[in-house]
Amino acid sequence: MSVEIAEDGAVVAAGQPVDYATVYDWAVDNPEKITSLVEDTKAFVTVIAEAEAAPVEQQQVAVREAFAAGRPKRPGASWSS
Repeated sequence: MSVEIAEDGAVVAAGQPVDYATVYDWAVDNPEKITSLVEDTKAFVTVIAEAEAAPVEQQQVAVREAFAAGRPKRPGASWSS
């Protein structure tokens, strides 16, 4: 499953936009999903956990930061641009 960055800066995995609520859910209930997407799951989850009490805007920024920290296993072409 590739990870892309949309023109608006949002993270897209497998063609679907990924928001904070989704990645938080993965961290709690579906860690296998995170493992399939990034190399460093601990770094990914740490960023998401640190943003838990943050305002919504910061949580959305944390999604991209979490993927960057976790290093996508299959970064799409837009990831490096």
